[in-house]
Amino acid sequence: MAATTQGFSPSSSGTSQQQQRRVSSYTTTTTTTTTTSLNGFGDAFKGAFGNDDSLGEVKNEGLSGGPDYNENVTVNGKKVPKAVVGQKLTVVAGRVRVKIPVNCNQGDCGTCMVKLNGKQVKACQTKVAKGKCAITTL
Repeated sequence: MAATTQGFSPSSSGTSQQQQRRVSSYTTTTTTTTTTSLNGFGDAFKGAFGNDDSLGEVKNEGLSGGPDYNENVTVNGKKVPKAVVGQKLTVVAGRVRVKIPVNCNQGDCGTCMVKLNGKQVKACQTKVAKGKCAITTL
């Protein structure tokens, strides 16, 4: 005898246990099997996380060539090893323990003014270029 239950029903689970007890007291043995169906919900995600072979070979995550480094960056005469092109000057200066004061981080206040290759710029907005970068705090 096989019983199939769709969903959860506390009253039906209690009666099946009682039926098993009554059956076990008799000399005949009856096996009751209960299954739960997700009514198609679980089937919707069956292939969602599978591999798609039509996409080609799997590549490594992240940057394909790695970050772009600039080895010609100095802050107050201190050479900055592996300064990443595109980083803000405040971050690059912090790598060599040079503190550039910043208040607004939007370039409005002018607190972070430094000289980059002889020109005054706002360190919170200016990014490291590919060429020579000589940063001098004021």
